[in-house]
Amino acid sequence: MIDNLDMLYDIIDHVNIGMTVLDKDNRVVFWNKFMAKHSGIHSSDLLGKNLFDVFTYLPKQWMELKLKSVRLIKNYSFVSWTQKPYLFRFSHSSMIKGNGVDFMHQDCTFIPVSDPLTGDIYVCITIHNMTDVVISQMKLSEISDINKTLEQITNHDNLTSLYNKMYIETQIQQEFNKAKRYGNIFSVLFFDIDDFKGVNDQYGHLAGDEVLKKIAETMKKHLRQSDIIGRYGGEEFLILLPETNLKSASMMAQRLRATIESMTTQYKDKEIKVTISLGVVQFRPDIKNASQMIHEADLALYHSKKNGRNRVTLYKITGCAAMKTPG
Repeated sequence: MIDNLDMLYDIIDHVNIGMTVLDKDNRVVFWNKFMAKHSGIHSSDLLGKNLFDVFTYLPKQWMELKLKSVRLIKNYSFVSWTQKPYLFRFSHSSMIKGNGVDFMHQDCTFIPVSDPLTGDIYVCITIHNMTDVVISQMKLSEISDINKTLEQITNHDNLTSLYNKMYIETQIQQEFNKAKRYGNIFSVLFFDIDDFKGVNDQYGHLAGDEVLKKIAETMKKHLRQSDIIGRYGGEEFLILLPETNLKSASMMAQRLRATIESMTTQYKDKEIKVTISLGVVQFRPDIKNASQMIHEADLALYHSKKNGRNRVTLYKITGCAAMKTPG
């Protein structure tokens, strides 16, 4: 126990937190060196003065209510920087520069202190410098945003905003591994735009880009949340259909084919119509890897192209089986 009051006072005066004590009229009766250093006002120039007369920028109405409540209830009150970034406009000397934090961010505690002689309730306000914590959190948030941007760039196709070839192949491989291990069922759908070169030749490459974007947008609207679609390259697209057998996948393929057939892309004063050809394959235990599965879907797609376009072909062990296209 410290019996020497001068020693105790010296400790309080030198701790690396701000501390000031206000009497019942909110006059300053104690102002430690932390407060003096960061405010630029020495305690000898402040003692006996009303806090709000000196620091006119303080939220007087809010703070007077806070002080009154602490005196009345005789209980602590804590104010985090997340609620109110700061009370005192103190500058900071954070080691982290270029942070956009103008003033020292502060955690503040209002502590009731009773005078044993008079019974008056003083309020001790402590100020903890939280600026480095705030800036670190800001940096972490910035890093998180950068990582999200990098992930978007790495995994997505720039034109259509669909997943790119690398990502969709990875997802199919992961689904393939699960199917091999647990016996899950899934299917892959491969499609491309019929005579896309003709669209570019007739309307121009910018028009072709609009068609690609329109197809991507339309597909996302008509797929399930669990389905994953990616642009495989040029006018080719891959769709992963988890927990989907060949029959369900073929029905999905026909719906998508019909949807694109009825779709119109507006480009300037032109209305562009296109169709797609599709190949569908279901996972089988004899398939060696995801690449083979994609290859089989591609063979089925080629069969659709070869047999008139705007149709769906299913890949089976016995070969490709074309589905009858309505209309």
